[in-house]
Amino acid sequence: MVKSEFFSLETDPKLACECCGVCDLAPGLLERLDVARSLAGVPFSVTSGFRCAEHNAAIGSKPTSSHVRGYAVDIAATSGPERSAILKGLIMAGFERIGIAKSFIHVDIDPEKLESMGPVTWVYS
Repeated sequence: MVKSEFFSLETDPKLACECCGVCDLAPGLLERLDVARSLAGVPFSVTSGFRCAEHNAAIGSKPTSSHVRGYAVDIAATSGPERSAILKGLIMAGFERIGIAKSFIHVDIDPEKLESMGPVTWVYS
């Protein structure tokens, strides 16, 4: 794993797959998260990072999930002010694929999805 100012497997064990411990995050993801975290001014607690295909299937996620290829993380966001600060930091850091749920924010840098769909923000129901 690359050196990061704010993230490590010790402080954020969920960067790695919960079932096998593999942490195969794409180059550039943690660096951009560092920028976002600095701009947000609030801690980011990663709830899901890299997922192996087996774990991804076991939790019912789509096989095309960006987590499987190491392009995505989910960040806990449980209050309006926290969610707002995290979103602001992510957008200012240049993230263009953001999903908002009640308890987390998904962010990814998946180049295939960016190419096919362009920048997008969605809400999980």
